[in-house]
Amino acid sequence: MGMLFGQQAGRRTPAWLGPLLGAEFFKRCADHPYLVKNERNHYCLDCAGEDDAVCCTLCVSGHRNHHVVQIRKSSYREVIRVAELKAVADISLVQTYVINYDRVVFLNRRPQAPQHGVKCVGPAGACRECGRGLVDANFRFCSLSCKLDGMVSDPNLTFMIDPRRNQGNSGSNTEDEGEADDLPGPSDPPPGWISYRRRPRKGVPERAPFY
Repeated sequence: MGMLFGQQAGRRTPAWLGPLLGAEFFKRCADHPYLVKNERNHYCLDCAGEDDAVCCTLCVSGHRNHHVVQIRKSSYREVIRVAELKAVADISLVQTYVINYDRVVFLNRRPQAPQHGVKCVGPAGACRECGRGLVDANFRFCSLSCKLDGMVSDPNLTFMIDPRRNQGNSGSNTEDEGEADDLPGPSDPPPGWISYRRRPRKGVPERAPFY
């Protein structure tokens, strides 16, 4: 049964996903100890599973023409920007969060404080795998690893992108839903705001000359 699931999951999961979720980030790079910021916070999807897949900013130059993603931290846990993943993996049903104006997802499940027998459920329910509360009813999992674990019992889950989804879909907002670029900026008018001004605003008024 385990081998059968492994074969089926392999067809629904990119080869780099497992190594990415199991990698250790933010350790100092041994190849560039003289750099002030030499944390290894990048991952090469083309070199997944190899020793040099996790790299620092300077090491990235050795992965030219490869797909390299940057790992960030939030609440001491690794996250990755949705914009860096949505072209190579189907991350639907995974809860997203806006951090520093970027929409991100957590790589792995996060430990929860004991609730003394009380299950902590968010306003939109809880993660189907670890029980962490969710904040949006459109999602079922709190992290990429929880969705991967959920594939054991749900054969409809997948991380593989359906090529038909990107054909003739330019007018749909399914792919861009929740993107940080869609959020209103500080200079944008509030929703529903309508301007009734018919003429452009005049310049600074000048006092009429005295005679």
